[in-house]
Formats: sequence, C-alpha cells, structure tokens
Amino acid sequence: MLISPYTNDWLKHLDAMSLNAADFGTNIYLLLDGVFVPKLHRKMAELSPALLFESLPGCNDETRDVSPFLIPYEKNSPHFARYLAQCSGWPMVSVIETSENKSELAERLAAWCVIEADGQRFNFRFPDTRRLPTIFSVLTQEQKSQMAGPAKRWSFVGRDGTWQDLPVVPTVCSVVDRPALDERQFAKLVGDSESDEMLTMLVDRGYDIVSEPYLYYEIVSRALGAAQNRLLDAWAKLDWCEYCVREGKLTTTEQIAANFATWHTEST
Repeated sequence: MLISPYTNDWLKHLDAMSLNAADFGTNIYLLLDGVFVPKLHRKMAELSPALLFESLPGCNDETRDVSPFLIPYEKNSPHFARYLAQCSGWPMVSVIETSENKSELAERLAAWCVIEADGQRFNFRFPDTRRLPTIFSVLTQEQKSQMAGPAKRWSFVGRDGTWQDLPVVPTVCSVVDRPALDERQFAKLVGDSESDEMLTMLVDRGYDIVSEPYLYYEIVSRALGAAQNRLLDAWAKLDWCEYCVREGKLTTTEQIAANFATWHTEST
C-alpha cells in the first residue's frame, strides 16, 4: 500500500457531507482511481459508474478496468462500505459536492485526464490523491474553475489516511477542451513525484516502506529538501535517502542538515 490506512471514522465524513448536501440540494460523488484496485467499477455496476477513460480513443475493457470513475455516495449502505474498504491504504479516494449531475461532472473531469505540455500529451494523474494537492496548486485560477466548476467542496484522503480539502471556489464555468500546462507548471509536477520515486527504489533495496508509508514519505521528502543545491546525482540522492530511512525517524531541519554533513563525509 502507498499511503497510511484510512482512519476508522473516515466514512463518517462522507455521511456528514451527504447530510449537508441534502440540506443544500447538491450532489455527492466519489471519484475513485481504478488503477489501484482494478475492476472495482464492475463490483459497483449497480451504481452505474461513470468511467472517465470511456471517451479516450481506443478505450477497451482493459482500459476501463483501470479508469478513474464517479459514483454517487450511498449513505448507510453496508454493501457500499464493503467495497470502499478495499480502497484503504491506496491514494484513490476523493469526494466532490457539486450542483452538477453525474454526467456533467464526468464530462468536466474526463477533459482533464489527458493534458498537453511541452508539445506532448500526458495522462494527468489528478485522481491519484498523492498528486492531487500539487496538481491543483499549480493550476491557474481559471484552470481550477474549469476543473472543479460549481463544486462547493472537494475532499480527498491524504497520505496520513485522513480527509483533506482542496481550496475550491464554486464557479459557473464551461468544460474546457484540450487543457494545457506551461513549462513552469509541468516542471513543478515532475518534481512532485521525486519522493515517491525514491521510495519505490528503496523498496527495491529491501526496505519495508509499506509498513509506515506516511512516515517514510516525510523522511524522504525532508531528506530531498536538505539535498537541494548539493549537486548530487540520482544515485547519490538515493544513498542519502537510504541513510535517513535507516534512522527511521523524523528529524528537525537543523538535525537533518547535520546528518547530511556526516553522511557526505562518510560517503566521500
């Protein structure tokens, strides 16, 4: 698993949002990233999930089984809760409160599944809740409006297994055609994945990162922060991150800087 298990009361948040939506006449939809639990949409077929990859050229059953999808939230449904339990520990759950219906929201979000940057088209991984906060932060205000539209709330389960919120502002905005990012935006998104890439390589080196994924993500992120402007190549960065992970604890900025000096002396 890639993030901490969801907290025991995580479904209560959905129930509370459902009650709030009923008071204001809005709709509650779950956005689930199907790549982490392939074929989950099939188990929820009775809810008529809206697959965001359905409109992609060449979409087939294999593509559908890993597609992000939207489903309405059903309060107090044990059947529903059992399916959602499979999501715990995976960065795949968002909930959106909006005045749009399911088809309208699906069309809006599907437009952002592939974006243009530097003359190329890329899979835009916003349903992955590890990527979502940075993705939303690099968008312009106009792009945020195009993605979220009239949504009054967009929550997601973060790396620590708790609910977090995006700073959405409800806006009447049409669906965008072929969204694009500039070089600055794209560069920030590329850098956002570096910690996860390091963690994957540390797993290959035999470290049990999945036992406490949030702790080790924080350790590696702080390690990379301390290594900025140190002119380390990729392998040296990995060795430095491994040194920090072996300690297995979070340290202050001052302490990690001291640790870097010790590691650098020993490694050279």
